[in-house]
Amino acid sequence: MSESSEDKTKRRFLAVLKGNSWNYQYSVFYDKPELSVNMLSDMAKFKQRLSRLYPDQPFLIRLQELRKGIVRQVFLSIITTAKVENLREIANKMFPTVMNVKSRALTAEKLDQIAASIDKQAPHNLNRFFNKENVHRWSVLNTPALIITE
Repeated sequence: MSESSEDKTKRRFLAVLKGNSWNYQYSVFYDKPELSVNMLSDMAKFKQRLSRLYPDQPFLIRLQELRKGIVRQVFLSIITTAKVENLREIANKMFPTVMNVKSRALTAEKLDQIAASIDKQAPHNLNRFFNKENVHRWSVLNTPALIITE
């Protein structure tokens, strides 16, 4: 039996998440949730700038959907190895509107919790959210800088 596309995406993401050393998590989201339909096009310049400013630091970036009642919003979950002091300024410079950024240090327990949630839950239907086929839900910036733990 062949592996489904969703299972393959999950497996590959979890391999990168579990197989590397990650210390910080950031969430980057629009101040106005209705603008998050623009994330696919808006995030390109942001990711490019982040990669250029921190060439020796890997970033695991995942598109995620948040639902609060009837409000749906897509945001970027960014996991990295070191603190990024000015991420809010970078986001507000590279996105065409006001962005919010939340951050936290990651523990091994929190990483395990994130991995378990991703493993057991069905992924959000980002194709439907963006009204586009084949939405890539995650990427790694600066792959040569990954700190492999396994």
